[in-house]
Amino acid sequence: MTAFGRGEAGADGYRFTVELRTLNHRFCDVRIKLPRKYSDFEEDIKKRVSSKFSRGRIEVSVLADDTLDKVQHLTVDTELAKTYKRLLLILQKELGLEGDLRLESLLNFRDLFAFQEDEESRGKAWSVVETALDQAVSDCLHMRQEEGEAITSDLSERLHLLEVLTGEVETRAPLVVEDARDRLQKRIQDLLDETELDEARLAQEVAFFADKSDITEEVVRLQSHIQQFRDLLEASGPRGRQLEFLLQEMHREVNTIGSKTNDLDIAQKVIKMKTELERFREQLQNVE
Repeated sequence: MTAFGRGEAGADGYRFTVELRTLNHRFCDVRIKLPRKYSDFEEDIKKRVSSKFSRGRIEVSVLADDTLDKVQHLTVDTELAKTYKRLLLILQKELGLEGDLRLESLLNFRDLFAFQEDEESRGKAWSVVETALDQAVSDCLHMRQEEGEAITSDLSERLHLLEVLTGEVETRAPLVVEDARDRLQKRIQDLLDETELDEARLAQEVAFFADKSDITEEVVRLQSHIQQFRDLLEASGPRGRQLEFLLQEMHREVNTIGSKTNDLDIAQKVIKMKTELERFREQLQNVE
C-alpha cells in the first residue's frame, strides 16, 4: 500500500527530519538512507520500522542538521603532533632551512584534530531520531488506514456481487440437467421417428450427464471461501496473505465450475466472476 509520512524533531543541539514511503511488496523490505556519521543507527531504525509494518517496501530517509557544535567535542592528537614536530625539525636540519617552528606550521595537518561524540551525546542524537521516526511512522500508518478503509469498502461490494453470482449459478445448476434431458430426449426421438423411446437408457444418459456436470461441491466451497473472505475483511491486523490464499481458492472453484458446466447462462456468469476476481487480485496488492 502506498503511503507517506514525515517527522521532525530537535533537542540538545540535534535536529533530524525523517521521511518514510511505503510501496507495494509481497514481503517486508526496509531500505534506509541516512548520513554516514549515523550509520550505526541503521539496525535500530530497521527493527523499529519492521515492528510496525508486516508487508511492503518501506523507504526511510533520515536528514540531519549539521549544527552539532554544542554536543560534539573537538579533540587533538598530541602524540601525533609531537611526531610531526620532531619530523619537521629533522627536515629543517637536513635541508638547512632557517626560521622558527611555530604552532601555525602544525595547523596544516588536519588529522591532528577530530570531532568525537561520547556515548551520552550519541544517545541524545538517537533519542531525537527516534522521535522524528515515530512521527513519520504514525503519519504513514494513518494514511494507510484511510486507504485501507476505502479498499475494504470496494472489496466488500465486489464480494457481494460475487456472492450474488454464485447464488444465481447455484439456482441455475439443477435446471441445466433438466434442459439437457429435454434436448437429449428430443434428439433421440427425432432419430427414432415412430420407434418407442427407451426410457431406461435415457435416464442412464441423463444420470451420467448430471454426475459429470455436478457443481454442488464447487459452489459450496466457493460460498465458504466468500464467507471466510468477508470475516477476514472485518478482522483487524495484517491479513493480506490470507486473503490472497482465499482468492486463489475462489479462482480455482470458479474455473472448475466453468469447465464442468455446458450452459451458456452459467458460462456468462463465470466470466463475470472471473472479472471480479481479477479486480480482487489488483486490490489485494495494496493490502497488508
